[in-house]
This record gives sequence, C-alpha cells and structure tokens, in this order.
Amino acid sequence: MATQQDAPQAFQFHISDKGSGSVGSDLPNHSDVVTGSILTATDKLGTAVPFDNSKVLIVSSDSHGGFHGLIINKRLRWGIFKNLDSSMESIKHAPLFYGGPVVVQGYHLVSLSRVAWEGYMQVIPGVYYGNIIATSRVVTWIKSGEQSVDDLWFFLGYSGWGYNQLLDELSEGAWLVSGKPIEHLDWPET
Repeated sequence: MATQQDAPQAFQFHISDKGSGSVGSDLPNHSDVVTGSILTATDKLGTAVPFDNSKVLIVSSDSHGGFHGLIINKRLRWGIFKNLDSSMESIKHAPLFYGGPVVVQGYHLVSLSRVAWEGYMQVIPGVYYGNIIATSRVVTWIKSGEQSVDDLWFFLGYSGWGYNQLLDELSEGAWLVSGKPIEHLDWPET
C-alpha cells in the first residue's frame, strides 16, 4: 500500500536566463526533478567516469537529503564479486548494474523491485527502491531460500547529490531531465 511518503516529491528550480550566452542559458526557466524522473548525461560531462553516457533514475529526492539515483544503463557481471558463497548462487539470476560511486563499507548492494517489500519506497507505480538496509534484508531471505530473485534488479552502489550540487550541475547543462516521472521502466533481462 502506497503512503504519502511514497508519492513522488517535486522540486521546482528556477534558472535565470540573462541572455548572456552563459552556460545553461539555453535550459528552460523551470526544471523539475522528481522521484521517478530520468537524468541523461550531456556532452558537458564528457568522459567523467562513471557518469559518461549515463541514464540515472532518481529514486529519492528531498531538500535535506538531496537526491539519490541509480545508473540504469551500465550492466555488470556477478563475477565481479570473487567470494560469493554458495548460498548466493541464486542471486546471479537477477540483473546487476553499476548504480553509482556511493557505497557504504561492507554494504554494496541496493535494489529495485516490482514488489513492495518491507522497507522499499515507491519510485513509480509498480517499481520500488530498496536502500542498503532493505536490500540486505532481501538478500538474507534469498540466501535462506525464503525469497526468489524474480522481480529484483540489483545495483552496485548508487549515485547521490546534495540538493544544491545537483542544481548546480543542472544549471551548468550537465544533465537533461525528463521532468515528470517516467510511466514505465524497461526491466533488463536476466
């Protein structure tokens, strides 16, 4: 059941256009970044790893915590985890992508789910985000055989911006923003 907390939160940004030809002057005067919108890297990011050619799904947004997102177009292989124990074999049937450079020591995975598991927050209808704690809980259930990997999409790390940091990057033209939340997310094949 979705709660008001699960509803997309919108922030309206005002970018002044002084007509001086300054960076960002060709951007619209009002840009919205909301939970469920997509950031698409522009040429201004150049080869800035890991965001070069990235598409980022915004999974949470607020003026105090800033923005969290997941890079949704950089697939990884489970083989990067050299020491996965045998209880984790089934997790290899779920897609794994590079979500971004933010990881917490000892906890690397976050996830999207098509099921509203405990601790997951709605991103768009039918897609829910599990932070490190919620994802760790689901991984424990997978290891014990209580949970399958169906309807799960795992990410190594996530992307994060302070509130003003993303505003600055938007005004510099580093990102194109979908504005309103997307209506559908293409789930990768396993």
